[in-house]
This record gives sequence, structure tokens and C-alpha cells, in this order.
Amino acid sequence: MMIQEARWFAEQLALVESPQVFPMCNVGSSTEVFRTKEQPWIDELIFAPLQQAGKMVKHLDIKEAPGVDIVGDFEDPNFLKELAKMQFKSVFCSNLLEHVTERANICKTMLSILPSGGRLFLSVPYKYPYHPDPIDTGFRPSTAELAALFPGTRIVRSAVVGGDTLLWLRRRQPAVLAITLLRCTLPFYKPVSWWRNKGYVPWLFQPLKASCVILQKY
Repeated sequence: MMIQEARWFAEQLALVESPQVFPMCNVGSSTEVFRTKEQPWIDELIFAPLQQAGKMVKHLDIKEAPGVDIVGDFEDPNFLKELAKMQFKSVFCSNLLEHVTERANICKTMLSILPSGGRLFLSVPYKYPYHPDPIDTGFRPSTAELAALFPGTRIVRSAVVGGDTLLWLRRRQPAVLAITLLRCTLPFYKPVSWWRNKGYVPWLFQPLKASCVILQKY
């Protein structure tokens, strides 16, 4: 998540009455280290203020790790039954949908655990390079295309936000940046890897963007 995404969601959450949104389920949350160390603006701008205000957010991921409150697989019917009992009023899902092949099923499941009037806070890359985790399907939708994955909802707010460059994001990972640049000078060593790293270079200086939407279930 880029800092502009986090700031946009923080601003939108501040406009919504708490009973309409909480408890919230953060789907594909990743770990506490990711949210507080690797991309600390996620916690600083979004989740820490919510926690301080006493607003309940449960972090859900398929992998068990510190900072993951709920571990489970959306394709497991028994897990979904347990999830439904938690009575979430909103789902937060950022930068997950470009990493899954069963996108329609994932979207359907997120919608299914919400009551009528429940909200979805969603973002995906719009202008962003290839970034496997463990795959990247190349899904780069407009806000309208993202909203269309959730039939039976209305758009509350939407925006394409961004401005950071890959160079700015990689400043916290100087070793990764150095390797990327070094690989570009070695085209005959692992050509596939060279071609992939070469593709990152133009993105070092181009503004990155994300599609962000807030939907409400009818």
C-alpha cells in the first residue's frame, strides 16, 4: 500500500459513523511486521488510530503469523461459517486481488459475510509494476471495473490515488534496489530474471497509482 492510499482510507474512515463500519475484517492483512515496519504508514494512518479509538478490527490472512488475528482459507466452507458468526459490518481489503486467480470467488465471499448496508474498503494497483506475492495476475482495474466485481453494491466513494515512485518506495530496501539495478547490467545471466528486473527501471521514476473504492451492500 502506498502512503497516499493509507491517507485516503484514513480520511474516508473518519467520515463514517462507527456503528456502520465496526467490527471490521481486514482481509489479506499480512503480518504485524509488514503493517508496522515494512510499510509503517498502514498502521500509523489507519489501524493504530482505530485501535486507540476503541474500534474493533480483526486482521485475517491465510498464513499464521504475529499480527494475524484470524487464520483461514476463503475456500473452506467451515471457516466461512465461523467467519459469518463474527458479524462483521465492513471488510477492508488492500492490494490482494491482483495476487489471486479465483478473484470472483474471493469477492463473492467478502460480500457474503457482510449484512445489508455493510461496507467494503478496497484498493488495487492501477499503475504499478509486476510484483509477485507469490503471483501477480496483472489485474490493474479502474475504480468502475473494481466496483463491478461486487454486484449488489453501490459506490459510496472512489478515487485513483498515488504519486510515489518505485524509487521512493524502495528507499527502505536499498539492497533490493541495488540488486535490481545491478541485474540490468547482466543480460546474459538468467535472461528471464534480467528481463523482469529491466522492466522495473522505468517505474523507478514514474508516479504509481492505485484504484480505491468504498462500496455499500444493498
